[in-house]
Amino acid sequence: MIDDYPDITLILQEIEKRYNSHSIFISGSAVEYGDFTPLEAQNFIHLLSRELIKKNFNVVNGFGLGVGSAVINGALDAVYSEPKKYSENQLILKPFPQFPSGGKELRELWEEYRQNMISRAGVSIILFGNKDDNGNIINAGGVKREFEIALEHGLIPIPISYTSYMAKEIFDMISAEFLRYNLTEELFKDLTELTLDKSDLPKSVKQIVSIAQKIAK
Repeated sequence: MIDDYPDITLILQEIEKRYNSHSIFISGSAVEYGDFTPLEAQNFIHLLSRELIKKNFNVVNGFGLGVGSAVINGALDAVYSEPKKYSENQLILKPFPQFPSGGKELRELWEEYRQNMISRAGVSIILFGNKDDNGNIINAGGVKREFEIALEHGLIPIPISYTSYMAKEIFDMISAEFLRYNLTEELFKDLTELTLDKSDLPKSVKQIVSIAQKIAK
């Protein structure tokens, strides 16, 4: 029962929020992987995407350089391992346009794609986030923009700080005042306790997935 008609909008917003909490946007790009070797990084991303599907999450991805392929492979690995239990519909892929079209510049198209893609999720997992700028490796501004859009849409950010680069920059930003970034004290504590165990990558992945599960409850 409702007491006032404006409550209907609030109820619908809460329904949308709970529905979207089962969709995870994986944001990231990489031309190098910091403390990871390329093989370790690809295995890590693959395991993360696969485990999210197996926990009945949807995975949303924009096919970021150095990250997107492993996200797709991991998700499909889970689906094809048990096709009666998991579905390809759990993988929502939105590759970015490569050329201007429809009278719109490329950056305008990218912004539209990011807005559409991110609005479908309730959680944003941020990995790595770097790019090549004329031979120099710099933090990826596109990953930061995706973080900003995610906040606008009410997503809960999970930056994986040990993947370094923009993910670490965002984690440090959040650390200064985490309540501003859709995080509770409990969730922020969980974030700070994430650890990388290269000898047991499934263990590290499980820590991340457990945060997503806590959000989706």
